[in-house]
Amino acid sequence: MVSSRTSLSIALVLLSLAAASCVAPPEADWTTDFERSEGLRTPRYEATIDFCRRLAEASPRLRLTEFGTSPQGRALPLLIADRRGRFTPEEVHVSANAVVLVQACIHAGECCGKDAGLMLLRDLTVAGRYPELLDNVTLLFIPIFNVDGHERFGPYNRINQNGPEEMGWRVTAQNLNLNRDFLKADTPEMQAWLRLFNRWRPDFIVDIHSTDGADYQYPISYGLEIRGSMAPAPTAWTRAYLAEMELAMAAAGFPLAPYVVFRDWHDPRSGLVSWVAPPRLSQGYTALHNRPGLLVETHMLKDYPIRVAATYELVKQSLRFVNEDPGALREAVREADRHTASPAFRERHLPVRFESTPDSVMIDFLGVEYEEVQSDLTGGRWFRFGKEPQNFRIPFFDQQRPAASVELPEAYLLPAEWTEVIDRLQLHGVQVRRLASPATLTVQSYRFRDAEWQRQPYEGRHPVEFALDPITEERTFAPGSAVVDIRQPAAKVAAHILEPEAPDSYAYWGFFDAVFSRVEYVESYVIEEMAERMIEENPDLARELAEAKAADAEFAGNPWAIRYWFYQRSPYYDHRHNIYPVGKIVDREVVESLPVEGVDQAGYGW
Repeated sequence: MVSSRTSLSIALVLLSLAAASCVAPPEADWTTDFERSEGLRTPRYEATIDFCRRLAEASPRLRLTEFGTSPQGRALPLLIADRRGRFTPEEVHVSANAVVLVQACIHAGECCGKDAGLMLLRDLTVAGRYPELLDNVTLLFIPIFNVDGHERFGPYNRINQNGPEEMGWRVTAQNLNLNRDFLKADTPEMQAWLRLFNRWRPDFIVDIHSTDGADYQYPISYGLEIRGSMAPAPTAWTRAYLAEMELAMAAAGFPLAPYVVFRDWHDPRSGLVSWVAPPRLSQGYTALHNRPGLLVETHMLKDYPIRVAATYELVKQSLRFVNEDPGALREAVREADRHTASPAFRERHLPVRFESTPDSVMIDFLGVEYEEVQSDLTGGRWFRFGKEPQNFRIPFFDQQRPAASVELPEAYLLPAEWTEVIDRLQLHGVQVRRLASPATLTVQSYRFRDAEWQRQPYEGRHPVEFALDPITEERTFAPGSAVVDIRQPAAKVAAHILEPEAPDSYAYWGFFDAVFSRVEYVESYVIEEMAERMIEENPDLARELAEAKAADAEFAGNPWAIRYWFYQRSPYYDHRHNIYPVGKIVDREVVESLPVEGVDQAGYGW
């Protein structure tokens, strides 16, 4: 385990090296607030922006801009670093550069990415330490994503975290977690990020956090989508990248571990488990776009200087790896985009949920001594971690398999009235066309049943669980209805939004809650007489009713349930109740014959 004395030494070494190699005028002070405080403090929003502005003014390789505005009116900052001074996506995309997006403070109390990034950008530009890392890479750096949460500043915002002295808050001013919002995109900050993402189309994304869960020797861990949710080409690139990072980080004194989740929470001996991130999270979302996403999790129990130094090293080594062969990453991403947009992509089922298998491998885990304790105060058991390193041989359940898959259509059709969903699809870079005239079509869809809403709100919504019955029926779609052709690079994004079974589908998040509402009712004095006439006209109803009563005693003893049973079988019942409004077209010829208007340019340009 790295000591506190070592962590301070690391921070001082970074400071002295940067100061010694600085090529700016002697009077310029490029010491960051983190370094000036010897690793104890992190700067506030205004100080961070001021440092970024000074860097951009001093270096022709840097530009400070903004990509949106927060609900409290703060600019969302973006630093663009390019050795040849190309600061627009149009300029960069015609070059051979790979685009790397690094973002910090999505959880604003987890701020080591900000401090590491400010030092690294300083060293890449005004200090002239690693200029070659920008030879073939254009770097986008978001020092603070959650700007409003960042300014809810204080010493008591992270109970499990060891420094800095004060830091920001986990969620936004609207009390929403940005790293649960990538696919549903409710927050203004995330909507701005999506516009940035679809303008720049970064090839590699790094999202920097801090985590705990137990004590262990690793100062930093990672999450990468290498278990089936990302296309084969970028997955292969990611595996090669990971192998290189494990070696480089170990050589630098910062051993890497997979994101630490134990089978029995807090208990290392129970074994480590892998997972596939859902698209509400950054690395799960970028995988749907065929882009590798690195989740960085520094170990919050380590001293803050260690966490910042480990982050600095991992981002630096990542830039080195991409810079050495940018074509490999670019081609992997583009190959995946081409395949996703091809007819061959629809020929297989798309996994939308994954689960761990019982298979495991034995690994060495760099832990610390610990004991299980029974609390006299609470009566619960907990784990007390000591100070001495202790290595364990534990099982790693590193295999995932699809738990649910969907059969992709040739196209999805959304009725024109579902404007919010259509707008969000476009925000995600999904290519949308519109019906120019009415179209009556046979489509596949679903009927919901047994819907149950989560009682407590989660991320500002009440998610709903349900069962699904597939249906096929004829529907008429009005002009302006959205046609989402599956033959596009964003096909997986569209499917995860529109397939109800997907873990972050818009049905799950409540965008389609209105279809669950029954808006017409029947009075007893109407349906009782009608039920008698219905049985006279169709005697089989009496037999069906008797069978239903025999099968369900609660139903048999509930007069209103029986009345509703008859109402459902009358022509007055709303037969669109519980019907999913999104239709699926499985015939390619039908898709190509649709009376559509031009391609919406909010999507990919292909």
